[in-house]
Amino acid sequence: MSKKVILAIDRDDDLGQKTGIVSPVIGRENVFQAAVRLILADPEDSDANAIFSAIKIYDELIEKGEDCEIVIIAGDKSVGKISDSKIAENLDTIQMKLNPESVIVVTDGSEDEFVMPLIYSRFKVDILHRVVIKQSKTLESTYFLLKRMFNEPKVARVTLAPLGIIFLVYSVFLLLQHPEWGVGGIILFLGLYFVIKAYGLDKLISEFMNSVRRSISEGRLSFIFYLGAGILLLIGISTGFNASLLHILPHLAIATFIFYSIGWITLSAISIALARAIDAFSEGRKVGKHFTSAFIAISIGLVIWGASGYIISPEVRDSVYRFAAVIFAALFISAIGLLFTRK
Repeated sequence: MSKKVILAIDRDDDLGQKTGIVSPVIGRENVFQAAVRLILADPEDSDANAIFSAIKIYDELIEKGEDCEIVIIAGDKSVGKISDSKIAENLDTIQMKLNPESVIVVTDGSEDEFVMPLIYSRFKVDILHRVVIKQSKTLESTYFLLKRMFNEPKVARVTLAPLGIIFLVYSVFLLLQHPEWGVGGIILFLGLYFVIKAYGLDKLISEFMNSVRRSISEGRLSFIFYLGAGILLLIGISTGFNASLLHILPHLAIATFIFYSIGWITLSAISIALARAIDAFSEGRKVGKHFTSAFIAISIGLVIWGASGYIISPEVRDSVYRFAAVIFAALFISAIGLLFTRK
């Protein structure tokens, strides 16, 4: 039993991806060899610097006569639930093997610190040491930063992809001689991007894109439905946009856009649900939940269509009763969809 453990955190498992070393890595010699192999594999990796910093802290404590041990724990390249569950398993292993009185946590940035609640729930944390890599303010350092942005998919998806879409949106509207629409489109995109990142919807979108790629590469029938979903979505957006131009008042323009586009968007969602059902059937998985999703999409579409119609013309006779009937129909359809849940 060691009184104190120095934990070096590698949430995205650069150590395993680049060296093949499986965590947890326990003991100074093992940790030192792992750090050397990692920095030889990628001299620019900040995790290697964090590990060497952890070794330095360990050596200083040993010189002072303290009883301590050093450990590397790593997650997975799929940062999120998968990586954090692996880190939790590593922490349980450390708790069982070393049972420390307290720990010193060493990270290379704020991303690794997302796992701190897992550590706090198991150990008493003495210090959280964040390693900041020193860089000279020169053209060379800027070059390597840009090189990393272009070469590392994880960084490129977060930085380059949004910038590329912003430039594309503005250039399209600039060619159409409507730059003000381009500014509006960019603000809309940034709003959607921030919401997607805030609620973790990017993982769902990534899973959806992976499903589309598999259907294309394996020649599945589902690809036709995915393609149809994209076309229906574009038709819906175009139809709604053209209809909204007839109104000057913002709330009427938005309601009109929704009223004329929601039917097409609902059909797109149904097409995606059917495509997912085909993929699930091809892989021997249950398909019922995907049919449930289709019915729920119809229900949501009905409610939104009814609400937008009421906003456009609330003065029409019996409009409230029609809206109530739409709500009832949506509830009935969603109840039917629940019957497929277990199939």
